[in-house]
Amino acid sequence: MDIKDAAELLRQHNVETVRIGGADLDGVYRGKRVSADHFLAAAEEGFPQCDVLFGWDIQDEVIGSLPYSNWETGFADIVMRPDLSTLAAVPWEEGSASVVCDFCTEAGDPLAIAPRFVLQRVVRRALDAGFRPLMAAELEVRFFQEDQESLREKGFCDLRPLNPGLNCYSIHHASIDEPLIGRIRRCMNEYGIPVDSYNREHGAGMYEINLRHADAVRAADQTMLYKSGCKEIAAQMGALPTFMAKLADDVDGCGGHLHQSLWTVPAGRQGADGEESVFWDEGGDHHISETLGRYLAGVLATVAEFMLMYAPNVNSYKRFVPWTWAPTNLTWGLDNRTTALRVIATSPGAIRVENRVPGADLNTYLAFAASLAGGLHGIENGLQPPPLTRGNAYEIADAAPIPRSLPEALERFKASALAREWFGEEFVEQYAAFRQWEVDKHRLAVTDWERRRYFEMV
Repeated sequence: MDIKDAAELLRQHNVETVRIGGADLDGVYRGKRVSADHFLAAAEEGFPQCDVLFGWDIQDEVIGSLPYSNWETGFADIVMRPDLSTLAAVPWEEGSASVVCDFCTEAGDPLAIAPRFVLQRVVRRALDAGFRPLMAAELEVRFFQEDQESLREKGFCDLRPLNPGLNCYSIHHASIDEPLIGRIRRCMNEYGIPVDSYNREHGAGMYEINLRHADAVRAADQTMLYKSGCKEIAAQMGALPTFMAKLADDVDGCGGHLHQSLWTVPAGRQGADGEESVFWDEGGDHHISETLGRYLAGVLATVAEFMLMYAPNVNSYKRFVPWTWAPTNLTWGLDNRTTALRVIATSPGAIRVENRVPGADLNTYLAFAASLAGGLHGIENGLQPPPLTRGNAYEIADAAPIPRSLPEALERFKASALAREWFGEEFVEQYAAFRQWEVDKHRLAVTDWERRRYFEMV
């Protein structure tokens, strides 16, 4: 799409306002709204944006001391450059369109700490190696019949779920929720984000809404836009979703599973029709190719070092509990939902790896980058995976555990030479400092659990 195509799209949909922005370090879609006329006039040069977008935490508290975006540099401008291929009319808001931007310095260089650039950097290495990565995020989400005011009045507790009871895979309970969930599906499809399937999950008001796979960067864009749009559509209908990894200690967590595959074009054949999966081996054990084995080995070998990019929050680590569908150790299996990596090998066109480590609170750009970098590392270095896990992975005593806390993941990330190689020195320093702030904020917090446990008896 060029600027003339963009103008025609805005004209056809009577667009007055364009949302411009991209993912911050938490994966939140942030930016500005501009008039359609201003967007068309300035899109090729880009739009100024205060770099504090990368200098505050998820509650907009300015950190002030990060390597990039701090009081000493005065919170200068960066530039948001729209990727016109992502321009789309917003179905649930009349006269509105949105676009995903790349963040650049005022000199025009890519902003090295921007999550979209971090993923693009890894994808370039995949393409240079002859692989086209396809990915999809499979997010679980809980819906509540609340609004922003009632949420705060209740202190984020004792919320009314969209539909009570577990009712996992129940068709008639899903039908009861169809006015909301069906509207989300229809709006996403109109938005250009195809929803392949959705179902009630194992929790009150809990759903899994599955987006169709796409090229890695596009898939990350779509997941960010889906999470943001889901919140807007639900609010219009008197509901609120949460993508927290673990809402409460007595319920299952919300997974953010990453589906991924690598494709290559055979010599002498052009276009998508000529592509073949490098994961499939017709004569291999379970049809698993040597390349897929190395990919699995690389992802498993780097989980501990890259865990900060899979599980970015204090709450993320509350999800890793045995027998709750979340993995607890570095294992892989064939269609096994107790392992960290689940291989789905039903056909040459569908073979893929499901990385079950991340929760729904993930920043998809960073989680995709981590998983793809790990897999490529395994391919480049000829790594061999551990034995296939058969049966219950929770009961394997000698399997290496997944890091169990944000401080542990932070220390492993800071010490990782591989992270600096794959994601860049600037990003690693910024992201580590950013997550150190989160660790420090949590260390000072007094929780309800502490009051219940110690108030009377100490």
